[in-house]
Amino acid sequence: MAQSREDIFNDLKDGQLIGPDHHKFQLSGTSVECPLGQLWQAEDVSTKNPINVSLIMLDPFFLQSKSFLAKFKKQIVRSKTINHSHVADIYGYFIHKGGLLFFAFEPVDGLNLEELISNDANKNLNIKQIQGLSTQLTAAINSCTRQWHQALGALDSHFVFVNKKGGVKLLPISMRDFFLENQGMPDSVYDYKRYCAPQALTEDKLDTTADSYTVACATYRLLGGDEFPIQHTQEQRDEVTYSRPASISDEQWDCLQQALSGESSRRYSSAAEFIKAFFPTLSEAQDDSGASAADIEEIDIPVPEKAELPSTAISFKLGKKSINFSVPTFTIPLFIFVVGTGIGFILGVFSSSGSIDAAKATSAKWQQQADTYQQQLTAQAKQLEESQARANNLDIKLNSLQQQVGQSGQPGPKPLSMFRDELDEGQYGPDMVVIAAGEFIMGDANSSGDDNEKPAHKVVFKQNFAISRYEITFAQYDFFVQQTGRRLPDDEGWGRDQQPVINVSWRDARAYTQWLAKETKLPYRLPTEAEWEYSARAGTTTNYWWGDESLAGYAQCSDCGGPLAGKQPLSVGSLKPNPWGLYDFNGNVDEWVIDCYRENYVGARQDGRPYTTSSCQNRAIRGGSWFDINRITRSSSRYRHPPDSKRNTWGFRIALDLTP
Repeated sequence: MAQSREDIFNDLKDGQLIGPDHHKFQLSGTSVECPLGQLWQAEDVSTKNPINVSLIMLDPFFLQSKSFLAKFKKQIVRSKTINHSHVADIYGYFIHKGGLLFFAFEPVDGLNLEELISNDANKNLNIKQIQGLSTQLTAAINSCTRQWHQALGALDSHFVFVNKKGGVKLLPISMRDFFLENQGMPDSVYDYKRYCAPQALTEDKLDTTADSYTVACATYRLLGGDEFPIQHTQEQRDEVTYSRPASISDEQWDCLQQALSGESSRRYSSAAEFIKAFFPTLSEAQDDSGASAADIEEIDIPVPEKAELPSTAISFKLGKKSINFSVPTFTIPLFIFVVGTGIGFILGVFSSSGSIDAAKATSAKWQQQADTYQQQLTAQAKQLEESQARANNLDIKLNSLQQQVGQSGQPGPKPLSMFRDELDEGQYGPDMVVIAAGEFIMGDANSSGDDNEKPAHKVVFKQNFAISRYEITFAQYDFFVQQTGRRLPDDEGWGRDQQPVINVSWRDARAYTQWLAKETKLPYRLPTEAEWEYSARAGTTTNYWWGDESLAGYAQCSDCGGPLAGKQPLSVGSLKPNPWGLYDFNGNVDEWVIDCYRENYVGARQDGRPYTTSSCQNRAIRGGSWFDINRITRSSSRYRHPPDSKRNTWGFRIALDLTP
């Protein structure tokens, strides 16, 4: 008899492999209950070198709701576009056997805010340490609201982690969005109501004053204030009374009351404005640097690892589970720095029984280390300024993926993850990067291309797909030849192994994908033109992913610079990757795609599917090569060739359909 979802969920254990066939994760340790199900530490074992991740396996109870599933998938897709040091990177969602659903994200290894407060560890924090936590949390929330173009509105303290390194990590999901309209759920999913404005308890549309309330509420709780009940109605939250924390000044008490006002018009316009008003030393530091409240997310507060101290066993209840672990006898230090203020702080998360004198003796040691970290931060800041000056002198338009998305006004999802499939004889298929569904403008939108790149048009991908991280190499193609008895292509004396395969026709490239699909039982194929350009642009709208002008070190072409420019291709991955971690789309070798070539984009499809015709004379080829001038290596540039022809400038990469 097949196991039920509930049995599979309850039987998850240390060392177990989970996930779809093409992407496996290995669970590690024991799970911790969280409002959405089980929080696990795991390894992504589908990559060349396994990497640590955290993941949340959703309770099967939630999978019964189609409304929840739709909202969940939408949130995961939108959240992976966020790139901020205090927001946990989302890698994507995956399906386990029995239809269980989980999502993976950047590993978190510290306490969460709920544990910090419920165990009274916050009582050991001074005002400066609370300042660090609140500032990092504000930076994370601001990053989310800018990316989503809406207020976060509420906060679940179970999903605010204080990592041993890197400080606060906010898991960018909104429990309010999930459950505001859903009644009869477990009480734990409504914990966000403890940290939200009165308006967030209703279906009213929220503005960023709601986030100032949320951060003020978290700060109030860190200062020892009482939590707000989840049973509150809007009217009850409007009239809530709260006592003044003992450790704050009159001015700070006024700020807190203003931020916690039931009337949105009386509150601060954003969480950043509240933080600047509540922590005036932060405001002064920002004013001196010329930064505004909108720039508060730039503040980084690294948290160094604690040194080894004698440990004491600690046990407490979290939900239905007993959590057991060891902590240092005197304290668990977490350092919080505010860049530019020159202050190093020890964040004492726990204080257990032990000698107070001994604890004081260690404090000087931690302060000395804090000074060292501050010196390192100052040196790094100076190096950053020098690098920026050189970039400005060269007028290099190197914007981050997030900046590019902001300029275009379009979503620019990051890749979800990377994997590769096992083949016979201990071999593996190409490294594949999962590309998130989204939309982009295909073709020449900058009036710098040819007629066959016009008209520029919007293409929307409704499903994720995967594309190879590198161009297919000789090593990979030679293994295919060995298995099938086909003819080896000539390498022109430039070497094989990690050199991109050349002298292959469109039919050769397609034969490779058909063989790989048969070996793996997965739908490998050549990418469509739209998939290729979407991946090459990686969320950008410029001629190349790095800007509008050709730059040395970014592509291999005849006039791109470098000792081998115009002479031969480079080994795959020799140059810089684009913002999605993909290599060599611009130059090196032209890449076959599956589409039949068409003269222009008049009437072109908008769903990303390939253009086909019963009498296809030429296949499209993209990217330009080592032999071409830089203009031919633009992201929108395209050419055509007969499917049986081959040259030493032509190669290919592959794609894979992914089931939702």
